[in-house]
Amino acid sequence: MSDSPLPDVVDRRAFVGTTAAYFVAAALAAACSGGTTAPSSGPTTTPPTGGGNTGTAQAGVTISGSSVSINTTLAGIATAGQFVILSATDAIVINTGTGFVALSKTCTHSSCGLSRFNNTTSLLECDCHGSRFRTNGQVATGPAATPLRSYPVTVNGSVLTFSV
Repeated sequence: MSDSPLPDVVDRRAFVGTTAAYFVAAALAAACSGGTTAPSSGPTTTPPTGGGNTGTAQAGVTISGSSVSINTTLAGIATAGQFVILSATDAIVINTGTGFVALSKTCTHSSCGLSRFNNTTSLLECDCHGSRFRTNGQVATGPAATPLRSYPVTVNGSVLTFSV
């Protein structure tokens, strides 16, 4: 026999309560660490191919120096409302339904990446602080005050080109 006291025994209710409190605290910490996000006013889409800063090759996209060529059918932007974020450039290309636009993918407020396009409002949305931009690059709602850089686009058949 040992002279040391027995370890405390934790009953099931105390264990579950303590564990739940830790999970809630961890979830709150994770939710609060990324800044605030303005509520979305409609359905948003994520890019069909090569989204984010993955650094991977994207189907249908060719970049040579500052020139970008996109086969719109291969890149997944053949239908209105679809868009693609180009990993290797500072660009997002959107099929507006009446044509294609190429814009900077960096929010002018605090340099966060734009990664959502709202099909209902036709606005690009910044996840960091809620700025929204029209497809011509103009600010729809702040806190951003400066428009996005726009890249002139030419289309020949299903091939779209622009320079960054």
